[in-house]
Amino acid sequence: MFSEASPSLYIKGGKSKFNIVLNVLIALIALVLALELLFVTHYTGIYVVDVSMTPTLNGAPDENSPGGDYVYVNRSAKPDYGDIVVVTRDNDSPLIKRVIAFGGDSVKIIQGKVYIKYKGNTEFNEDPIEESYIDEERNHPDRNINNFPQVGGVVKEDGYFVEEGKVFLLGDNRDYSSDSRQNGAFDQNKIYGVVTDWSMKTKKFSSAVHKFFNFDLPRFFGVKK
Repeated sequence: MFSEASPSLYIKGGKSKFNIVLNVLIALIALVLALELLFVTHYTGIYVVDVSMTPTLNGAPDENSPGGDYVYVNRSAKPDYGDIVVVTRDNDSPLIKRVIAFGGDSVKIIQGKVYIKYKGNTEFNEDPIEESYIDEERNHPDRNINNFPQVGGVVKEDGYFVEEGKVFLLGDNRDYSSDSRQNGAFDQNKIYGVVTDWSMKTKKFSSAVHKFFNFDLPRFFGVKK
C-alpha cells in the first residue's frame, strides 16, 4: 500500500524588516499629523508690521514688504503683566503691544516712566515699573507724548483708571506707538493671543524662514507679492 507523505509547512516567526520599517513610518507620520493639528489649534504665526515695538520686535513697512519679525501667539493663553499680545480691532488691522495694566489698576506716565496703582491699593507704587525692553534713545523724557494722562500739560495725579474687563497696552517704541494713551484701554476679550516666549527666542530663525518662502523664493521665480 502506497502512502504519500504530506508536505510540511514552515511559518517563519516575527515580522519582516520591511513591515517593521513601514509600521514605524506610519506611526511617525501619524504623530507628526497629530502634533501639527495640536499646534495649529493653539498657535498662529504673526508677521510684525510698523515700528511700534522696536527694539523688541522689528516691523516691516507693510505686510507686503520684507524686514519684519515673525512670531507665534498662543490663542488660548491668559495674558499677564508685561506680556506681548495681539489685539483685534473692529474694521481695522490688529495691533501688537505690551500689557501694562488690567481692570481696576490706574496708570500714569511721568517723564517716560510708568507708574501703576494696582487694583486694591490706595497709592501708586513709588518706583516705576521695570522696563528693560525700552530703548532710552527712543523714549525721550522731554516729549509730551511720554507724559500721561495730562490736563493743561500736567500729569493727573490720580492717573488713568482702567475699567474692569479692559487692558492698558503700550508699544515699546513709545515715541512712535499708537496705543492706550491715544485709544484708551482695550477690551480684554479682544486679545487674540499672547506672543510665546519660545517664539521670541527663535524669532530670527522663524523670521528668516518666513522671509525666504514669502519674499525671496517668489522673487526668484519672478513672482511679485
